Amino acid sequence: MKKLLSESKTLFSTAAYGYHTMNTIILNNRQAFPADDGSTALFPEFPGERLTALNGALIYAVSPPGAAMFRPAAPLATVVLSAVRDLEWSLGAGATPGGRHVFDAPAGMVLVFPAGSESMLRWPVAKESISVTLSPDRLEGLKDLSAELQGAEPFSIACRNVDPKCLQVAHLLRGELQKQTPVNERYVDALMTVVATLLLRSQVEKRGEKKETGGLSYQASRRIEAYLRENFCSKISIAEMAAQVGISPGHFLTSFRESFGQTPHQYLLALRLNEAEKHLRESDIPLSSIAEMIGFSSQSHMTTALKKNKSATPGEIRRRRLFSKPAGHGMQMAK
Repeated sequence: MKKLLSESKTLFSTAAYGYHTMNTIILNNRQAFPADDGSTALFPEFPGERLTALNGALIYAVSPPGAAMFRPAAPLATVVLSAVRDLEWSLGAGATPGGRHVFDAPAGMVLVFPAGSESMLRWPVAKESISVTLSPDRLEGLKDLSAELQGAEPFSIACRNVDPKCLQVAHLLRGELQKQTPVNERYVDALMTVVATLLLRSQVEKRGEKKETGGLSYQASRRIEAYLRENFCSKISIAEMAAQVGISPGHFLTSFRESFGQTPHQYLLALRLNEAEKHLRESDIPLSSIAEMIGFSSQSHMTTALKKNKSATPGEIRRRRLFSKPAGHGMQMAK
């Protein structure tokens, strides 16, 4: 048996690319289920709690600020479970489109990494995520759906998108991994297939849509990001946002969603929830005061939003404070 331990390092050289081959995984200090022959251990070498299933593999990771470089041998999808500010995604050889991208990733954002593409992720704040990959055989089993892509190879383009349904499935996967009872292999396998199916369906639907405006320019994106971060505690209208970049409110709505993968309201909500979580973890300020400070209409509004988007009430977040403090030796669960 091979026990998977969390490691302190988070930055990996290109020499670390490749497959892990595992016979048995120990998850949360308990045995999960064995890989059939190691062929489903499809993840490159970066840290996190790994689990192999019948037709794929997954990693659940809770990471302090850090970075990772990797090249997945099979298409890889990462679902962000908690919002991450200034997530940096650099795409190198084998990735289309390439280049460096910096953006705020709300809970529910899905990053798709094509097979063989070189990627680097850097996150300046703590990150929680679920990553899923399927075996070639299982992907082949989805060919009826992927045939609707009209010749395009499924998961062949690096992309990001906010998908509430994928977030729901990712929460189910996390819940299964965190149970104190043995993991249900077939249940996990089915959930991973659901994630892949949702992403394929989204890809099909996007190809059927008319071409969008192309989004905001880089300069306009940076300008509106800075404006929203400075003013997210206040009430901001779409017209006020549009005025910052000199376009009409209607054009702004379409362009913003194309650039950021979410609406301005969702973006503002993510900023407010991050700020709420920060105050809850770092202070004893009353909940009603926090809600008022960061722009929620009421304490109950903030509580409902936290529970929906972060799967935790304010009280639960505060109770995690001691647990979330890093240990002296710096060990972590990381992706």
